[in-house]
Amino acid sequence: MEKEQLGYFKDIILKKRKKLVEELDSIRENATSDSGSSSGDSTYAYHMADVGTDAQEREKAFLWLARENKYLSHLNAALERIESGEYGHCASCGEQIKKERLEEVPHTTHCVACKNKERR
Repeated sequence: MEKEQLGYFKDIILKKRKKLVEELDSIRENATSDSGSSSGDSTYAYHMADVGTDAQEREKAFLWLARENKYLSHLNAALERIESGEYGHCASCGEQIKKERLEEVPHTTHCVACKNKERR
């Protein structure tokens, strides 16, 4: 792949990475903060359903955090492949991955044909 094309895909990945890091910060903030109903110094007892809902929301935030961290690692790996010159080649067949696929899924390591075989 030519340097110009590698630069193009590097820009795409860096933009996605920047947006993702911002989202991760927001998710982390939500996952680690107490929500309004079960926090505070009130002397009144909290309803168990409210406490359960808060716990469920925190758990959901942690799951999203794990998912987004995995995506971030895929983007970082794609940047490493760009630097090493391995980017854009299918890990299974070695063929060049089509530009359209790389634009849609810039962190991919497989061409469409090999990905479809993998799913079966």
